[in-house]
Amino acid sequence: MTSKLQDKSLDLAIALTEGLVAGISKGQDWYKIVGTFVDAPLCWALSAGKDSRHDSIDTLYKTNVAISRYGSGSHIMAYVLAEQRKWLKKDETPFEFTVLNDFKRMRDGVNDGSCDYFMWETFTTKPYHDSGEIKRIGQITPPWPAFMFAAHTDLLKEHVEDLTKVLKAIEKATKIFMEQKEDESVKHVMRILNYPEEDVRRWFKTVHYAKDTQEVSKEAIKVTLSTLLNAGVIHEPIKPIEDFVDLQLAHFT
Repeated sequence: MTSKLQDKSLDLAIALTEGLVAGISKGQDWYKIVGTFVDAPLCWALSAGKDSRHDSIDTLYKTNVAISRYGSGSHIMAYVLAEQRKWLKKDETPFEFTVLNDFKRMRDGVNDGSCDYFMWETFTTKPYHDSGEIKRIGQITPPWPAFMFAAHTDLLKEHVEDLTKVLKAIEKATKIFMEQKEDESVKHVMRILNYPEEDVRRWFKTVHYAKDTQEVSKEAIKVTLSTLLNAGVIHEPIKPIEDFVDLQLAHFT
């Protein structure tokens, strides 16, 4: 997503918070965070093979985790899990990692025994739990909002007013979308994603769009940086939090 901002095929992007924060930390200076889209955290399901010995999170310490790539959500969430479980220890890694590139190979990896578990977004994974292909053994949510807005810095030089109008239009659209979540919005999601009605209604209970799209949580950026540092995705020295956000458009909470 950030590469599309770099080549200017996108002016404004909605992306995972941890990805945007990691990119800026690594020197991607062509964009800034300008607001929050979904301020609820993304829920990640933990999955093991259908015949795995693992039936809960309790037995996962020092096991092998299938990930799509280093620095991905599937990698970073392992450190969120380790932090929540107090498995982070100095000079020790809580897990081994196997890079499998995509969701299908990760499912295959836990079933052939080469990996113990993997993490993927809950509702994307649910059809494979329901079919019995893999086994759900738990879930976690990170302590930061799921999605934020990022804009190209060129746009921020001359089009702040236009960007403000766009963010406010999205804010209005998501408000209408959630107001219709008992009827029309449910049908809309079912049409697009082909999910069962029960799952869509459950998803609506977990999602929460930002009431003010121009708000950015300073604490969310701080805790994201801490987790990325623990995961080895970024390294010291850490940039000041103010360097991540364009404060002529966004404001901290």
